[in-house]
Amino acid sequence: MSPIKQKELMAKITAARKSGKTAGYASVYNAGPAAIARAAGVSLAEGKVLHEAYWKLNWSVKAIADEQVVIRDSKGGKWLVNPVNGFCYSLRKESDRFSTLAQGTGSYCFDMWVDNVLTEMETRYNKKTLTGSFHDELVIRLKDNEAVKGIFKSLVEEAVEKVNTTFKLRRSLGCDVQFGENYSQIH
Repeated sequence: MSPIKQKELMAKITAARKSGKTAGYASVYNAGPAAIARAAGVSLAEGKVLHEAYWKLNWSVKAIADEQVVIRDSKGGKWLVNPVNGFCYSLRKESDRFSTLAQGTGSYCFDMWVDNVLTEMETRYNKKTLTGSFHDELVIRLKDNEAVKGIFKSLVEEAVEKVNTTFKLRRSLGCDVQFGENYSQIH
């Protein structure tokens, strides 16, 4: 394939990916075809195609949302009871059931993973140092030593496996471990 054709193909793939990603996020929040079209910058006809394709492929999002336990408090507020951690999350709109479940579970599992890493560091090395954490990333400063990196990589992977085992998740979580001298090298 010529470099020009390859560039054209990549542009088409990038545009399709952007539209699909936008449609996915918007659909989870119950956006209709018109809202998807506006958000993705496509025609209403394409918005309809994206909407239909998303729900045909992701019918389970609604099924999982419908399975969740929702309770009302004495003031009429709705709360989704997370089946993994038992926490009650404010449910302002019915259309937020799936995202509330996913975000609450993801945040909780991440926090439990970080706790497992730090606890194991303290147990093994009498040291508990968290340099930073961002959304779904953990940053810990280490000595630039291949042996230390290997040990730490194992510790991090064992910590995420402990989350899988402890909470009996339907889908196993995993992680990628990267080393570098600055954030751009590990992100």
